[in-house]
Formats: sequence, structure tokens, C-alpha cells
Amino acid sequence: MRRLILCCLAAGTALAACGVPTQGRPEALAVDTPAPAPLEEPTVDDGVVELWFVRGRQLEAVSRPVGPADVHAALDLLVAGLTPAEAAAGLRTALAPQTLRHSGPAADDAVVTVAVTREFTGLVGGNQQLAVAQIVWTVTEFPGVDGVRFSVEGRPLEVPTDDGLTDEPVDRDDHRSVAPR
Repeated sequence: MRRLILCCLAAGTALAACGVPTQGRPEALAVDTPAPAPLEEPTVDDGVVELWFVRGRQLEAVSRPVGPADVHAALDLLVAGLTPAEAAAGLRTALAPQTLRHSGPAADDAVVTVAVTREFTGLVGGNQQLAVAQIVWTVTEFPGVDGVRFSVEGRPLEVPTDDGLTDEPVDRDDHRSVAPR
């Protein structure tokens, strides 16, 4: 029994010696908090844009080099049309030669307004829907752009969708019937 008491006293002394000394008053510890990493917004590759042309009755993407990859450059390239190699490969465009101007997107609605010319309104049949879809799919590849509104001579323009005509903003879902397969 005496041995047990001595062992317990030795263990207690050893434990007491391992304790953390106390202070007279508490001190704040400096904690380095790393700054949060900035969130990366998805971007279009600098120098490359995806343009949408037509094969049969479906859209097909073509990557093109460009200076700054922005909506304006993408629309200019889209209107410029196909390269000879793309045309030889069976692609076409439904867009009539014209100038497309855009504004936006407005910060509150993520919609780009694309101003088209009268040539655009002269497209007939499914070509107008394909032309609208080419513009919509090309413009909505850019971060912060969720839809496209069309105008002609400063007034809203009704454009065809899978569900009929609308002068409201349209997006890729409005053109499912011509989406790439």
C-alpha cells in the first residue's frame, strides 16, 4: 500500500510540474488572419471568342482569335462572317451583312441590348430565328450577360423564339430547337 501511495504522489508531482504557469492578467493573442482569396469570375479566354454559325438547322461554335475578347469584338467578327475554310466545311450564317451595335449589360439586369438594322428585319422564315440565336449564343458566352434585347432604330424589336415572338430579353433557352447537339 505504501508503494501505491508513493507512486500516486510521484505521479501527482510530475503532473503539477507539467502545468502552464498562470499570469496576473489575460493578454490578447495576435492571430494572423489571411485575407480571403478573391473570387475568380469566369472569363472568356483573352484573345479567343466563340462565335456561333449554322450547320443545317443547328448552331455550331467556331473559336476565333481576337484582340481584347469582348462583346463588341465578338459581334464584329460574327457579322464579318465565315472564313473560306469554315464555309468549305459546310457552315453558313443566317445574318445579313450589317452593323450590330450593343449597349450594356445594365448592372441591374445582365441584359445586353443589340441594335440591328432594317436588313435584319428583312430576314424570312427560320433564318431570322437562326440569326437571333447566333447573336444570343455569341453574346451570352461573356460573364455577366444573361440575355439579349433587340432594337431597331431605337425601338424594341420583336424577335422569334421557340415560343413565338417577343420584344423581351431572350437567352439560350429561348432557342432550344436550334441549339447544338
